[in-house]
Amino acid sequence: MTAGHVTKARAMIRKEQVPGRGLDLVDTECSGLVLRVTRNSATWLRKSKTGTVRIGDAALITLAQARDQAERIRLAVPGLHQPKAETRIYEEAIRRGSSVEDALDAAWPDEEPETQTAEARRRDGPWVLGDLIDAYLEWKVPKLKGRWATSYPTYLRHPEFAGLSMTTVAALDLEMMLGVRQRLLEDGTTKRSAAKRVINQFRECMTWGWKEQALRCRLVRMEVPWWDRLTVDYASGKRDHVPTVDELARTLAVAERHRSLGQTEHATGAGLLGALWAVVLTGQRTGALVTTEVASCVPQFSNSLPGWTAVGWPGEVMKSKLPHALPVPPAAWAVIERYRQEDAWDREAPSPWMFPSRRGDGHVSYLALNQLLARLQGLREGKLAEGKADLFALHGIRRWTPHDVRRGIATFLGERRLGGAAAAILDHVDGKAEERERTAPVTRLHYDRAQRLELKAEGMAMWCEAILAAYEKERDALARVPLPPARPRTVRKPAVRRRSLVPA
Repeated sequence: MTAGHVTKARAMIRKEQVPGRGLDLVDTECSGLVLRVTRNSATWLRKSKTGTVRIGDAALITLAQARDQAERIRLAVPGLHQPKAETRIYEEAIRRGSSVEDALDAAWPDEEPETQTAEARRRDGPWVLGDLIDAYLEWKVPKLKGRWATSYPTYLRHPEFAGLSMTTVAALDLEMMLGVRQRLLEDGTTKRSAAKRVINQFRECMTWGWKEQALRCRLVRMEVPWWDRLTVDYASGKRDHVPTVDELARTLAVAERHRSLGQTEHATGAGLLGALWAVVLTGQRTGALVTTEVASCVPQFSNSLPGWTAVGWPGEVMKSKLPHALPVPPAAWAVIERYRQEDAWDREAPSPWMFPSRRGDGHVSYLALNQLLARLQGLREGKLAEGKADLFALHGIRRWTPHDVRRGIATFLGERRLGGAAAAILDHVDGKAEERERTAPVTRLHYDRAQRLELKAEGMAMWCEAILAAYEKERDALARVPLPPARPRTVRKPAVRRRSLVPA
C-alpha cells in the first residue's frame, strides 16, 4: 500500500463512488494493517487473531504513522499495555494539533509501568478498574444505611470484574463490557435482577470516576459516557400473594415439629423460631424485627391494656425513618418470650437481643428467616434439593415470604373494617403528616399519642387471637400425622490410623 492508495480512497468517499458497503485495503508491508473504506470515512485498523484494534481516521493519521501504530500494537505486552486506549489517545492528540513526538509520548510513554508502585498509581494515575472501585466504595458506602451498606459492595466485587481489576479505566470500552453483560445473563447462577444491579452499579461507579476523578482515570477528553448504553432489561414483578391465617399457623406448627430436618443438620435455634413467630404475629419488616432489643420491650406499659407489652424501634432501623411502637397481647408475647427464655438456658448471661443467634453474641439475620422457610420447602439455591422433602407441599401450604405476612395482615384487618389499624401496625405512615414523631425519644414511644397505640391494639388483638387459635388447631391436627421415617445415616469408612514412625 502506498500514500496514493490512501488519497484515492478519500477521493472515492468525496465523489460518493465507494462500491456496496465498502471495501478493505490490506497493507502488504505491515502485518495486519487494513484501511477500511466506507461511504463516510476511511479508518485504519489493525487485525489479528485476538481481535481488531481501531488505529484512527485516515484523514488524520498518515500511512507511516498507521504502520508505526500497528507495529506498537503487535509488540504490546498484555497486562502492561492497553492498545485500544493508547491508539485512542494518539488519535486525539493528533486531532488537537500535537506533534507526532508529543502524541507518542502521551499514548505510548517510555516509562515502564512496572516501576510504578500501587501507591503511586493510586495517587497519580492512571487508575485501573480495581482502583476506581475501591475509591468509589470508600465514598459511597458511608452514605448507605442498614443492610444495603453491606450488600452494595458485593455487586461491584463480582467475579466478572475481578478479571478486569488491572485494566486501566481508560481502556474499558462498550464492546468489552457488553461481553461482561452477556456472560452475566447467560450464567445460570446469576439472576437477571442481580445482573441488573451489577451493571447499574458499574455505571454509577464509572460516572463518579468520570466526574470526580477524571484526571486519575484518564477520562478528561471523554465527552459522552459510553457506559450509558450498557443496560439490562429487567423489571421486578408485582407480588400479590396473600397467605391465609391457616397457612401461617400451619407453617408455625410444621417449623416447630421439624426443628431438625436431617440427622446431619443442626436443629433450628430458639432465637430463629421466636423470630418466625414474631414475623407472623406482628408483620414487621424483618430487617428491623431481628434487631429488637430486650431493653426496648416494656411490659405493663398502660393501665388500659393490662398484661400487654410495648415494643419500640428507633427510626434508624425503620423504612419510614420514623420511630415505631407496637403493643403485643399477653398470649402472643408469651410465645415470643418463651423462645427467648429457651435460648437463655444455654447461655451464661442472657442476650440483649430478643432473637439471639445461636452463633456468637449477635441477633439472628433477616436472611436466616428466608433460609428457614427454604429448608422447610426442601429448597437449595431456589431448586428442590435431591432427597429433601417439600413440607409446604405435603401440608398444603402455598409458598410465602416474610414480607407476604404484611399483606396478609392488611387484608385480614381490612375485611373487618380495621384498615387504619393495619396501616398503623405495619408502619404505613405519611412522613410529612407524622413529622413530629421524628423527635420523639424511644423511651417515650410507649406513651406518645402519636403512636396511636389504642388503634394498633385493636387490630393486634384480633389478628393475634386468630393466629393463636388457628395454630392450636393445626398443631393438634399435625400431631395425629405420623412422622416419616428418618433417613439412614451415610455409612462412612472408618478412619485409617497411621502407624507412628517414632519407636515406643
